[in-house]
Amino acid sequence: MARPTPRVRFPKSVTAGVPFRVRTRITHPMHTGLLHDRDGKPVPRRIINRFSVRFDGEVAISVELERAVSADPYFEFEMAVPESGELEFEWVDDDGSIYGLSKRVSVNPG
Repeated sequence: MARPTPRVRFPKSVTAGVPFRVRTRITHPMHTGLLHDRDGKPVPRRIINRFSVRFDGEVAISVELERAVSADPYFEFEMAVPESGELEFEWVDDDGSIYGLSKRVSVNPG
């Protein structure tokens, strides 16, 4: 399997306190543990089991996932920030792998 690739999109600049849309997606096959390989052996469960977003170190969103989530999990949500800062995105895999991405959100001056 290729290394999971996280992607995040949101506006380049936002207004303090005004909600803006955040879109995230990570390429990941999300093996449920219910399928079998060519030899009839079960393919081990391997899913992204947790997704979280922090703004300047404080949790903004935290989600626990189960095997019913499809491959390449996509999340879309709205959030508001009081000032410019760092958004840190984290996806945790069943095998203990952690995939992260940080992006700066800029608040319009004014």
